[in-house]
Amino acid sequence: MNKNTISLAAAIVIALSIAPAFAETTTRPLGQRVASSTLVQEHMDQMTNRADQEITQRVNALTALIARIGDMNKISAGEKTTLQTTLKSEISELTALQQKITGDTSTTTIRDDLQSITKSYRIYALVVPQGQIIATADRALTLATSLTTLGTDLQSRISQAQSSGKNVTSLQSTLSDLTAKVSDAQTNAQAAITEVSVLMPDQGNTAQLQANMSALKDARTKIKAANQDLVAARQDAGTIVKGLRSFEKNSSSTASSSAQ
Repeated sequence: MNKNTISLAAAIVIALSIAPAFAETTTRPLGQRVASSTLVQEHMDQMTNRADQEITQRVNALTALIARIGDMNKISAGEKTTLQTTLKSEISELTALQQKITGDTSTTTIRDDLQSITKSYRIYALVVPQGQIIATADRALTLATSLTTLGTDLQSRISQAQSSGKNVTSLQSTLSDLTAKVSDAQTNAQAAITEVSVLMPDQGNTAQLQANMSALKDARTKIKAANQDLVAARQDAGTIVKGLRSFEKNSSSTASSSAQ
C-alpha cells in the first residue's frame, strides 16, 4: 500500500467515524428550531391578542367619553370640539397601532409596540381622568347655574316678606352665603377645566408625567371643593324656603285668629 492509499483509507475511516455525529448535529437543531419557532409564534400571538384587548378597551372608553362630552352644557362648543378632536385623534392612533401590531414579525417589535399602549398614550392615566374631571366640572357649573336662578327667586320672595313687615335678616344672610358658595363652586369648577384641558400625554417623559399627575390631583381637589360648596348652597336654599314657609304659616294663623 502506497502513501496515497493510506491517506485515502484514513480519510474514509475518519469520515465514517464522524458521520453519525454530523448527522445528529444537523438533525437535532432542525427539530429544535421547529419547536422554537412554534413557541415564538405562540408567544407573538399571545402578545397580539393582549394588545388587541388593551386597545379595544381604550377605544371603547374614548368613544364613551366623546359622547359624554357631547352632552355637556357649560363648556363652549369650541371647547367641546377641541376635546372631541383630541380623543378622536387618540382613537385613530390606537387603531393604527393595532394594525401595526397585527403585522409585526418579531417579538422585540411587538413587545415595544405593546408597551407603547400604556407609555405613549396614557389613556387611563391621563386622557380618561382628564375627560371625567371636565365632565364633573360641567355638571357642577350646570348645578351652579340652577342655584343662581333659584337664588334670584328666593331674593324676590325675601324682599316681598320684608315688605310685609317680616324680619328677614337671617334669611338675607343665608342667601348671601348661598350666593358666595355658588360663586366659589363656579370658580373652582372652571379652574379645574382650565387646568386639565391643556394636558398632553407625557410620551415617557417622567417630568411631564409627574406634572400631569399633579395637575389631575389638584383639579380633583378643586372639583371636590366645588361640590362641597354646592351641597352647602342647597342646604342654604332649603333653610330659606323653610323660613319663608314659616312666614306664610304665621300669616295664615294670624289671619285665621283675626277672622274669629
